[in-house]
Amino acid sequence: MFEKVFSVPYYGLDQNGRLKPEILPEFFQEAAALHANSVGIGVENLLERGMTWVLRRYRINVRACGHGPEITVKTWFEPLRNLMSVRLFEAFLPDGARVADAWSSWIVLDLKKTRPVRLDRALPPAYFAATDPTGEPIDGKLPEANDGCDYESIFGVRRRELDLNGHANHTAYLDWALESIPDDAVAGYFPARFDAEYISSARRERVAVRTKKTRESPLTFGHWIFAETSNAETARIITEWRRE
Repeated sequence: MFEKVFSVPYYGLDQNGRLKPEILPEFFQEAAALHANSVGIGVENLLERGMTWVLRRYRINVRACGHGPEITVKTWFEPLRNLMSVRLFEAFLPDGARVADAWSSWIVLDLKKTRPVRLDRALPPAYFAATDPTGEPIDGKLPEANDGCDYESIFGVRRRELDLNGHANHTAYLDWALESIPDDAVAGYFPARFDAEYISSARRERVAVRTKKTRESPLTFGHWIFAETSNAETARIITEWRRE
């Protein structure tokens, strides 16, 4: 178990004084990176050996859109079938109220062979010594895109959105999904749940986000993201919205 206290920055608040949706994933990512580095399994450690971490699934449940001066993030991980690493997160306010929780699954990728590596061949004993039970993961594929969409948006992958692997960071995909919905379609709502499946990597290129309302109550949208040059699907995301 790893714990990190984050100060809520001014730029992390929206025009209504709420936490911006991207702030929690950024806190989660930073806590995960610090935890991984502390046991010698960070991205930089793996890149030195021709491997890296790749995110496959990510689900975030936002319990409240309020905030305090600080948010405490707790995170822990556990191997699953020696093929993927399951990592969980919880976020709390200073009074102990839970803001959000999240579940994610990761693989270690051999960059030369572009294939997953079994965890016991890729990671040091310190990884297995630092594990904590996570429970059964939520797995499975998200729905494929159909022929129609309600909205389509084009975004250019900015330099600031690239990670150490040279790929668009996973938080950028969530941002694109949210930005693809017109303001009037979600007026009076806040994003309460993200469910993402990462399929391939976007680099310094343009991506197309095809968005469709899939449910009225709770208000739900599906987002299918494609690299514009190859039309390869890079991610599928479901966002669920709750009334403020």
